[in-house]
Amino acid sequence: MMNKFLEKIEEKFPIDKAQAHCDIPCGIYDPITAQIAAMTVARMTDTIIELEEHEAKEHNSNRDHHYSNKISRMIAEKERSAELVKHEVRIIWGDFFKEPQFQKFPEAHGLVHEIMLVASKCKQNVDAEASRLLMNKMNRFAEIFWDVKEISHSVKKYHCKPNLDMVYPEL
Repeated sequence: MMNKFLEKIEEKFPIDKAQAHCDIPCGIYDPITAQIAAMTVARMTDTIIELEEHEAKEHNSNRDHHYSNKISRMIAEKERSAELVKHEVRIIWGDFFKEPQFQKFPEAHGLVHEIMLVASKCKQNVDAEASRLLMNKMNRFAEIFWDVKEISHSVKKYHCKPNLDMVYPEL
């Protein structure tokens, strides 16, 4: 009944349909959130490994509540950040990239899939090598993004540990 009522109103007062490339046509896309999240995954992974090594030396595996609290918080942040990488990349891949970009950068689909897989691996394990691979793949994704926008970019060391390379736009 309500649909018929609305159809009658629309017949008398036509409403232009909005067309947008994303859920909210804001036009604001930037891979930096995903890059920082990937850097956080690497940092949390390193910190978990360092804490494990320290606790093994100091307490001979006699772990207290302080240790349990620290390690659980680090793991939670590592997992949250890995999921944020996946979320942000999905938005850019699904809402920003269109067929012309996929033709120009045919590796984009495969790269996004690899990012998803490596981010999942980082959530499942404490793997320093995987965390570095995630950062490298995010940097390649950022390079493609900035190339699509025709904005030059460069690679610089990130200012926080683990001080890995990060792609930045030259604005």
